[in-house]
Amino acid sequence: MAPTLGYWELRGLGHAIRLLLHYKEVEFENKMYNDPQEWFGNDKLNLGLKWPNLPYYIDGDVKITETSAIFAHLGRKHGLDGSTEQAKINNDMTYSAALSHRNAFVRVVYGDNYDEKKDELVAGLDDKVAQFSKELGDQDWFGGSELVYADFCVYDLLDVWNQFKPGCVEKHDNLKAFMARFAALPTLQKFMNSDKSMKNGPFNGPNAHWGAAKWGAK
Repeated sequence: MAPTLGYWELRGLGHAIRLLLHYKEVEFENKMYNDPQEWFGNDKLNLGLKWPNLPYYIDGDVKITETSAIFAHLGRKHGLDGSTEQAKINNDMTYSAALSHRNAFVRVVYGDNYDEKKDELVAGLDDKVAQFSKELGDQDWFGGSELVYADFCVYDLLDVWNQFKPGCVEKHDNLKAFMARFAALPTLQKFMNSDKSMKNGPFNGPNAHWGAAKWGAK
């Protein structure tokens, strides 16, 4: 039986995992929820999940929740957690940084004071993007010479930022090349060129002030 990735019908935390699975050509069920009742009222308590949450990944007897745990599992299974100790360290640090930046971004776009914080968020993005440019340097990937699962998270994060503030990524030649290099990965082409890639969103849930899904909107 094919594994199942469960998440909301939006990009959010689930999209980078989808990218990884498509890259590794894993046949999986992309279970997307657009009815909160289906998740909260049914599947959350009936799938046998520890720490029930979205996203979740089920592969036979393996049942995982929490984004970091899913990535760690898939990284080990598919050889995307770094083949050397330094690559593993680079992967761990970059993944953690990307997740922290995503969480900070999400807090603003979901926050009640979004209109007050938006200009500050826009102004601060250049420094955040510059940090990723600095850390990438002249390497192809954030793992160094090899692709690691942190690259999937960074690609997705930079793409979201670049749509929130157009042009903020392209001003860095190495990040522009990184984005193009990632998007050109052969096994990702079919997904990236399909409507399923959600290139233009939705990025967030219906209660967000930017990039919001239309389902469930009040």
